Amino acid sequence: MTETGTEAAGGLAGKVALVVGGGWSGPDDYAIGIGGAICQHFAREGVRVAVLDIEDANAERTLAPIRKQGGDAIKIVADTALDADCRRAVEETVARYGQLDILVNNVGAGRAPGCEPGSDEEFDRLMAVNFRGEVLMAKYAVPHMPRGGAIVNVGSVFGAIDPIPGGYAVSKRAVSLVLTPTLAAQYAPQGIRVNCVSVGYVWNAVTQLVQDRQAPGSSMEDYRKGRTAVLTALGIEGDGWDVANAVAFLASDKARWITGQDLMVDGGYGVLNVFDYSPYGRNLATTR
Repeated sequence: MTETGTEAAGGLAGKVALVVGGGWSGPDDYAIGIGGAICQHFAREGVRVAVLDIEDANAERTLAPIRKQGGDAIKIVADTALDADCRRAVEETVARYGQLDILVNNVGAGRAPGCEPGSDEEFDRLMAVNFRGEVLMAKYAVPHMPRGGAIVNVGSVFGAIDPIPGGYAVSKRAVSLVLTPTLAAQYAPQGIRVNCVSVGYVWNAVTQLVQDRQAPGSSMEDYRKGRTAVLTALGIEGDGWDVANAVAFLASDKARWITGQDLMVDGGYGVLNVFDYSPYGRNLATTR
């Protein structure tokens, strides 16, 4: 890949990024996921990328287009719920590239129940992946990161501004509103910035699969129009590339004076949530 556009991206070329959850899932004709888009965006800016995913096939799907376009990337198959895997992921990245400048924690286990009886194992797994894994990845990455290094956590509007019942919102709220500013304060003396991108509904393999299951045979376009009318103020649905743009900015030198922040990338969902209003004539209180 060429280094075209690196100036606009804040001089990302030559840096090394470890992207957790960097794989691309779903059938070939499904939209790219957030992790895959982040990895490909970095590679296009001249970043050397370590693609970490729990599924080997998903990591390979992200790697293929990067390598085809001349990018430099490796895959790491690991489960960040495990301490040893987090350590190994960082060690493999540093062994391959000799440095680590950017860590992106893009993980999100499913919507587990809350603390009701019978859900202990599921809830523990969710918190291990969505919260504890991010703590561990930062713990092992920071000793290898130079001044100017950056950590970007990927959160959710359903934890940051609109908590929904269950463990998913609990874990994401912990990441965006507690872990991110805490790590930012902890690592600031070392010159390492920590920020979060809280994402609204985006069109990717997950949402596409949900549509297929809930409304088989229905018009994909009608489904998407309904989603955007209810879930965004702008009336357009975002995708993995919109999230990748925000992550790349926060990881770049252009964000050198930004740390401890949570950036909403949600098409204005938060605006609708605050004012309980949709410009398309729908009241969110009755449509959610």
